[in-house]
This record gives sequence, C-alpha cells and structure tokens, in this order.
Amino acid sequence: MSKQYGSEQIVELEFLEAVRRRPGMYIGNNNLHGLHHILLEVLDNSVDECMAGYATKITVTIEKDGSVEITDDGRGIPVDYKADSGMSTLTQVLLKPHAGGKFGGDSSAYSSSGGLHGIGLKCTNAFSTFLEVEVHRHGLIFFQRFEDGGIPVTPVEIYTKSIKESNKAGVIDESTKLVLSGKKEIATALEVNHMRLAVEANPDLPTGTIFRFRPNRSLFAREMEWPNPTKFVPWDSERLSTRFRQIAHLYQGVRIEFLDKNTQEDNEPLVFFSKRGLVEYLEYLNEEEDVLHKPIVFKEISEIEAEGGRHEIEVEVAMQYAGEETQIYSFVNAIPTPMGGTHVSAFKAGLTKAVKQFATNKKLLKGNMDVRGDDALLGLTAIIKLTMTSTPQFLSQTKESLTSPEVHGPVLSSTYSFISDYLEKNIPIGKLIVNQAVAAVRGREAASQARKLVIKKSAMDAGEFVLGKLADIQRRGGNPVVPLEHTALYLVEGDSAGGSCKQGRDSRYHAILPLRGKIPNVEKMKINDILKNREIAAIIAAVGTGVGGDCDVSGMRYGRISVLVDADVDGSHIATLLATLFYRTMRPIIDEGRFFVARPPLYMVRNTRSKETRYAYSDEEREEIEKEWGGARFVTNQRYKGLGEMNPEQLRETVFLLPNEAGNVRNKKKSRAKDSAGPAEHVLTADDFSQRDVRMVIEDVHRTLSLIQRLMGTEVTPRKEWLMNVDWSQED
Repeated sequence: MSKQYGSEQIVELEFLEAVRRRPGMYIGNNNLHGLHHILLEVLDNSVDECMAGYATKITVTIEKDGSVEITDDGRGIPVDYKADSGMSTLTQVLLKPHAGGKFGGDSSAYSSSGGLHGIGLKCTNAFSTFLEVEVHRHGLIFFQRFEDGGIPVTPVEIYTKSIKESNKAGVIDESTKLVLSGKKEIATALEVNHMRLAVEANPDLPTGTIFRFRPNRSLFAREMEWPNPTKFVPWDSERLSTRFRQIAHLYQGVRIEFLDKNTQEDNEPLVFFSKRGLVEYLEYLNEEEDVLHKPIVFKEISEIEAEGGRHEIEVEVAMQYAGEETQIYSFVNAIPTPMGGTHVSAFKAGLTKAVKQFATNKKLLKGNMDVRGDDALLGLTAIIKLTMTSTPQFLSQTKESLTSPEVHGPVLSSTYSFISDYLEKNIPIGKLIVNQAVAAVRGREAASQARKLVIKKSAMDAGEFVLGKLADIQRRGGNPVVPLEHTALYLVEGDSAGGSCKQGRDSRYHAILPLRGKIPNVEKMKINDILKNREIAAIIAAVGTGVGGDCDVSGMRYGRISVLVDADVDGSHIATLLATLFYRTMRPIIDEGRFFVARPPLYMVRNTRSKETRYAYSDEEREEIEKEWGGARFVTNQRYKGLGEMNPEQLRETVFLLPNEAGNVRNKKKSRAKDSAGPAEHVLTADDFSQRDVRMVIEDVHRTLSLIQRLMGTEVTPRKEWLMNVDWSQED
C-alpha cells in the first residue's frame, strides 16, 4: 500500500468501468446473485410498463449458449435524438448514468416504478459480452448493438421489417434499412412521410422492446462452476421462475412466458398468469400447510408529503396463519425487498399492536404474559405490496430493503386499523391467532430456560460439552487485535481431521470444534430434545448466540461459522444436518450471511517437470491445470478421499488463509489454482477471509422450507421422488 496521498492517487473512472470494478455497489456481487440481477434489471423495465398499464405480456428465453432474450409489448423505449446529449435517447439510456424516464416528477413516464438511480440497464450492458436492443415504435424497428461491456458497434439503425434472431446476433435484411444521413437521423426518420401515413392509417401498430444479451464470463467469479465459458451460463431456472410467479400474482392479467432451452427439452414455455392476484399467491405459498383460517386481504390508499409535494402510497396485504414458520414477502413498486425495510417493520408493528389489544380486551392472556412481535408473527404468511408515486428510497442499488421513512406511519396505521376491526368482527379467528401467539410465548420461554442450562458466559465454561473438544481462538493479549469478522469457528467432521485442522490453523483467527459422527436430524424435534444431544450442545455453547426465539447474533463469539466436511456423500449429509440445525435453532446467523460450508480441494496436482504443486476443487479445474502444463502425462494427481488424508500444511495452504500482523494475507501462489494468479499479497477483507467458503443464502423462504421439509421431513416418498428426478447438472 502506497504511503503517498497526492493528486496522482485520485483516479476518475468512466462509469461503465466503475461498474465493472465495483460489482458489489451495482449488482450485489459478481457471483450467482449478481448474474441473475443483470437479467432482472431488464425484466424490471418491462414490469414498469405492466405497472403503468401499457404492457400485458413478457417473454423470457434462455438460449443454448446462455444468451437471454426478453421481450415486452409495452410502448417501446423512446428513440428520438436529444440535442443536449448529442445522441439518441435509446443510446443514452444504455450508456449514461442517471438517464431514464423516471426522474421527471409530474412529467415522468411512470406514476410509480422501481427505478431509482437510472443505473439498471447500464449494469446489464456493462457486464455483457454483447447487448442488442430492438425497439418497435412508430411503425418502424430501431436497432442498436453494444459489445465488450457497453461499446456501441452500430448507430441506432432503422428498419421497416422485423429483425430475425440467428445465433448471437440479429440477421439484418439491409434492403429494409432506411437510408438516412446526419447525427439527427432519428428525428428525421420520425418525419418520413410513408411512416407518418402508416401510423395515421393504423394507430394500433405493434410496439414493444426486445433485449438480447450474454453475460461476460471474465467479470464473474470462477467459483461459480462455469466450466465452459463459451457454451454454458449457470442460469437458475427455479430462481427465475420464482420471480416470474411473483410478478404474475402482483399484476393480475399480465402473462409471462419463460423458456430455458437448456432444461426444457420440449421447448414449451412455462406460463405464469394469475386471475386472483395476491390471494392466489398466498394459496400457493401455503398449499402444503394446515391453515388456521381463510386469507385476510386489505388495501388502502394514503397521502404522504414527499419530494416537496403530495403523493399517494397504496398498501395491499394478503395474510394467513399456517404452520410454524413466519414467511413475509414484501414488494415496493414490484421490486422484491427480501430484507424488508420500513414498510415491513410498520406492518409488523401494526399487526402486533392489534393482536395484543384484542388479547387484552378479551382477557386471553394469563398473568404477566407479554406477547412480543415475533410471538404475534409465528406461523404467519404475509404478502405486502406497496405502490408509491414518490421515488422509493432503497438501501442500495440492489434494492433489497426500503428505507423511505414517510411510509412507516401510513402502513402502520392502515394495518392496525384494519386488523383491529377484523378481529373484533371475527372473534373465533382472533382467538386462534392469539392462541398461536401464546404458544410462541411459551416456546420462547422454554427455549430461554433451556439455553440457560447450556450457554454460559464463555463456551469454555460449558464443561463436559466443550472442554477438551474446542480449540478456541487466542483472545489474550500480546497479539494485534483481530477483528471479529475475520474469525471463524470450523465445525470439522471427525477427531482425526480435527487434529490436523488444529495444527494447520492460525489460532488467532480459526477455532476448531471436531464432531463425532452425525448429529440427529432436528427437523420436527422439540428444542428440549435437541439440546439433549451432546454434540449439538457443544455447538450451541461454542457459538454463543442462544437458540430459538432467544437467538441473539450480537452474542456470537466468531465472525462466521464454517462447516468443514469430507467431499463425499457422508460429508454432504453431515453438512445438510448442520445446515438444518442452524436453520431451525439459530436462523438469524444464516439470515445475516454468517453461515458457510468450506470447500476443501478434490485434487493435489503436481507438475513432474517443474515440481510445482496446485490444488483443484473440481474435475474441470484439474483438467484446466493439466492442459496448462502440457497434458496429463506431465502431471500426477492425488485424489483426496477425505480431510484425514490432508496434512496440516496442505490444510493451511487451501482451507485456512493466514493473515499476518500487518493485516495482509500470507498465501503461497503455488498453493492456489490458476484463477488465483496475481500478487501474492492483498488486503484481507471479510469476504475473502476464506475464499473458497460457500455462503448459505436464503433468497426464497418458501422454496427453502419446501426443500428442507422434502429432504429432512418424515415423509419418504417426496424425498425419493426429488432425488430420482433432480437434474444434478443444474444444482449448485
């Protein structure tokens, strides 16, 4: 790191270059989340047309080579030449930051939309090897192509006949191209006599926008298992289908057709269409649950003061109590907000207040029993749809959480008023909900008592459960202060591997807890029965957060939890059992992104000529190394069957990174695969503390619950059907 700080240290990046260098600021990350985000940015623009009532159909097609085509029948992106920018509007919205149709106030193209920054489409352009846009407008077709992350390779070209797709680019019939001159050719084109007459004669000429693009492999992490960058893109059809289903239910009458040619062999698109909106979505979410009552639905419009004027917000809620899990899906102007925000916190507060008031009025609470927010929410499935005419304020460009403070009061008031009135008019349902909350209170109190029996001030105080098993990090003085986020507790399969890990770790950063055998499947187990298992008690004691409703992540003794198991069937089973344990008893750790599964290497590859050694984490990576070194005849491979076959030095070079006192990573270049080539030292961050660890992320609660119940539940038939039918090539 340079000690100088002068004008030469101040660097100005072109916008698209800044997007590529800092993906976390614009698309969340450069992994699977970011990959799908660039597709959804295009989709959201089509959704805006649906929200405004100008589009009724969206089609999404994934081609064999991983390129994507998204089509809508909306108004089409404006194409007119703009003198202030010196370019077509079409070019401007794909290149220039903060350019869009959502900043015009009363003259904006949309009364409400999810757009905030005018960045979205530019991100898709920046992260693509090519992007084509085809606009049907004014009876003509306007076409432009960008390559290499946003470089225009054509001007805006104008055609009188449709452009047919072939391979990666459109096959253009030059005989249909209008010959125009000058940079103002689009403005001129709109005045072409035959076009004007055509529009006047047929005002219902088709309109819409078509996008085609292919993600740029080099800008996304190699750990995404993208073995053949020329033919394969790891699109997750199920993840995309979840989003398409949401849109169809949010906007009744909008039809979405989705075809993934890599997974749908019959080439018949999946169709997402809803006639009953949120109620139908609620029924889908609770289709496998025992519901307590019919769906409760309400909608209310309020006025707020924002952006120097009066604006409207409309809150629509569909809710139903069912099962034992809390599922809240929230949307702001059709944008999903998985991390909630002010509208969700207001809804929770209004609902809790109404339930507590009803319980008090009907004298349903005994003694000093106190119903908290989490108690009133137990078993609730709710969909919150917020529509704002003012600009919503989100936590970041990825829009995962709403921060607009002005919505809190109206949403809380609407929720409290409606739920209070509903419960008074439907007393039997009100009693069912209060009984559910009372059960939650008792469960929370039982979990708290159980926690006190196991958790002490320190994991080392937990006696026989931990003493002699946990190799804790060094927390005493004499060493530089280690940030908590750089520390990890590794749950290691087996005492033998645990011994090697204890020798291979850096004791300032890595704690090791060896586990004997497999823990029980905690799905459907009661908390008291779960805590009777000594291995589980040891884990809970070491983590330090408590369990159930009493789980407090602020008390976590490490920055992250990482499961380290053999790369075989038994290891995967153990990892699944541990993931289920954390999901059921310490879920906030997962929600905050602090639960990981470590990835030990599958192979140690040695060059017989240079004696250089590298590690491969997949067969494709091993083949890549062999090819680089001249072929398989010049290498020897050691296939690791388990962690017990790795000595401490090998574990140190692969699983554990070794930070030094200066805060940099001391890591041998020879110990890293080809994708790690570069400087041997770099500044340590929480994200690369262990670069190969895979973070467990819950993007869809319903999908996660269904999968856990299928794999870990008591019913054998659904599990067998899933194992027999799953396409393992698409699983990550």
